[in-house]
Amino acid sequence: MNYKKLYLTLAFFSTLAAVQSIIFPRWPKATIIPIDRLSLFKSNVLSNDKVVDSSLVHEGHSDYNISHTPIVSLKIHPKADLLLTNVQVRDVSDFSISYITESIKSLRLNNSATKSNQPPFFLSQRSPAGTTFQTCFVSGNSLPTSFGVDQDQMSLAVDQVNPVETNLGIKRYLGLRPSRRYQCMLITLKSTLPSQESYRLWRDLLEKLQSTFN
Repeated sequence: MNYKKLYLTLAFFSTLAAVQSIIFPRWPKATIIPIDRLSLFKSNVLSNDKVVDSSLVHEGHSDYNISHTPIVSLKIHPKADLLLTNVQVRDVSDFSISYITESIKSLRLNNSATKSNQPPFFLSQRSPAGTTFQTCFVSGNSLPTSFGVDQDQMSLAVDQVNPVETNLGIKRYLGLRPSRRYQCMLITLKSTLPSQESYRLWRDLLEKLQSTFN
């Protein structure tokens, strides 16, 4: 076998793929939230005697820089709504909640939102209308650092995910797969329950979401 020809062929196709990715970069395309996983999550929440009703409140969106799936709203309590959407960005520098919610105005928090100091990282915002919590979840491991708010936290979560696809390294080298998929599930809880009760509900939901979608 002529290894020189093999290496030259690999180098040619990898260079071609690199040029293609520069001139015609892939548009981000967020993965639709699996219906079976969503149903499993709802059943897990129901085990705590909560009534779960779901609906779509916003269509998906896709452009050159960002893509998000239709926003699913879950009525998990008469005074609490959970909103879920998968989001993918093209550039890692845009991988943050602040950038993501620029294209989802209805879920954007204002500057009064505070960030938790330890994992699982999330934002919280209080107002006379109630409390809102928000984070982004990267599936693929069960670590508390699967949740993030800013670019450093969320890209770290992506780096911690172990690939499950065979020959992924070769496919990435040849340009057949992106080296990283900067995708997460944007999770937002809007609650009019008392503050401590809202917080306990939020943490319980994060645990159930992580165990269901990993």
